[in-house]
Amino acid sequence: MEITRRNLLGASAAVGAGLLLPLQLKTAANAVVPAGVTPFTEQLPTLAELGTIDATVPDPATKRASAAITMVNASHKFHTALGATPTFTYRTTNVNGTPVIGTQSYLGPVIVAMQNVPLDLTVTNNLGTHPLASSIDTALGGALAADGAAPRAAVHLHGGNTDPGNDGDPTDTFLPGSARTYHYENTQEAAGLWYHDHALGITRLNVFAGLAGGYLIRNADDLGDGSRLPAYLPGLPGQPGQNYEVPLVIQDRMFLNTNGFFNYPANVNPGTAGQPWAPEFFGDVATVNGKAWPNLNVDRGKYRFRVYNGSNARFYNLQLTSGKNTLPFFQIGSDGGLLNAPVPLSQLLLGPGERADLVVDFALLPAGTLVVLTNNAPVPFPGGPRKARKGGMPLPQIMQFRVTSNIGWTTPLPTTLRTTPITRYAATQATGNGGIPRRVTLVENLNALGSPLMALLNNRSFDENAANVDNAHVRTNTLEQWDIINTTVDAHPIHLHFTQFQILNRQKFNSAGYFLAAYGAQPLPVGAGTVPPPPVTGFLKGTPVAPAANELGWKDTVVAMPGEVTRILVPFGANAGGQTAFTASHTGSYVWHCHILEHEDNDMMQRFVIE
Repeated sequence: MEITRRNLLGASAAVGAGLLLPLQLKTAANAVVPAGVTPFTEQLPTLAELGTIDATVPDPATKRASAAITMVNASHKFHTALGATPTFTYRTTNVNGTPVIGTQSYLGPVIVAMQNVPLDLTVTNNLGTHPLASSIDTALGGALAADGAAPRAAVHLHGGNTDPGNDGDPTDTFLPGSARTYHYENTQEAAGLWYHDHALGITRLNVFAGLAGGYLIRNADDLGDGSRLPAYLPGLPGQPGQNYEVPLVIQDRMFLNTNGFFNYPANVNPGTAGQPWAPEFFGDVATVNGKAWPNLNVDRGKYRFRVYNGSNARFYNLQLTSGKNTLPFFQIGSDGGLLNAPVPLSQLLLGPGERADLVVDFALLPAGTLVVLTNNAPVPFPGGPRKARKGGMPLPQIMQFRVTSNIGWTTPLPTTLRTTPITRYAATQATGNGGIPRRVTLVENLNALGSPLMALLNNRSFDENAANVDNAHVRTNTLEQWDIINTTVDAHPIHLHFTQFQILNRQKFNSAGYFLAAYGAQPLPVGAGTVPPPPVTGFLKGTPVAPAANELGWKDTVVAMPGEVTRILVPFGANAGGQTAFTASHTGSYVWHCHILEHEDNDMMQRFVIE
């Protein structure tokens, strides 16, 4: 049954009344987009232009795939009206290390892997002068003055079921002139993961400069099992529709002027003079796959968009708009894999680090129709500007789709996506930690003028030099409930390494009252309060709210809203008492952190140790 046709018919008929013009570009009054950087004139780089590494077929002798990439300095054109921007990039190399192949100038090639086909990925650090050297803040833990000329690097496979030695721990960095081989066993379901830099103290700057790339894992559900061949999802290799799978790495950037140099402003909050670290970065130019406000010409059919929020701090509430009409779409997967069934949506909220697997059907739109991917999320999210933190520029448009007269992928989207449906956990299954929910708090430390100085978990700093007695110690192969208590005024995307979890529910609480009881008044000294923090029970309001339909799948990053307790059920191994999205259990030390990159650099990151 063609569920797309049934749901889109009404909206598409309205759109078909005539050709619709793109929305007018709007920015905040203080936004200074370089002259000539107009929207929708650049063409979106697709998989072919981004480049791919096929790691789906193992070597017959070793039963493993192998690949190599090199981190290098480059110059990249985000827009024809801009000069070449000094950037970092990952480039494909021969397995023996030389030479660098291709002309990749920003981000990295998309690595396509197969479930249970291991990959040995050798990464060489050939980085030179950092494009954002002036923004390095040596007051942050781990950041070094030497990073300006010889940047450290650590590659993290975000969402990967990896052992600690191959996780890309922020302290496990390597210098220019050296290399590291990461062993990825790919012991998990098909999903849209990504790899990015994670070097302690400069993660926000390395990723900003370009060190990120897509990582797609395939399996039978993704390719089509035996009963559903030919494959039923658009865009897979070897199909007529292989051009219909498109990654969308969405990032906001800012440029000094038409010379193209990055602009990463320093902290301007009251009482923070001389502090290069700023609480968040919000840019005034939307980029997708490294192009400013690009356009993609689309055939009249379905496209599978692998969407990544690769921004440092910006949340996106995305819609597809044509004139005054909104085009519905379907989400078929979340961070950790396919959902049980397609979820119809009219908008999608994505925090930094989150991914979404979407299907959009352009089949019923007349040739020449213009569809704009729009965004109405306030900055900072969700409250917008505040006195001590002015907030960023709104970014109401992201990119454009222009419908052509070509007929595209028209295979019906099925009502079932998985051969084995996801089984939802019950809270009673969470017997780890003695069956007691593990309470963790999100805390912001302010100065006497109300300006943010740092963001913390449990009001503890991340100490990379010694074992922190406040680290979470968890037992392998147990299921725990984590209650994430957000005492701040911002939403935070909380990411746990190693695992894929399920969202249980969210519940509002008296944030001000709880903060006063747990920590006292601001300014708040680092280390105040206890670990674990006190119970929140007496401060709860209302009743728990179940996750939305598109949040019922596997997640490694969850948006914790301000004034809410976000409850998640976390398996710390493949045999945690129920279904998991992965098949390998590991012990050792991992990190969990806010994926607003400015926050994780200062200092919203802690460890959990699987024992």
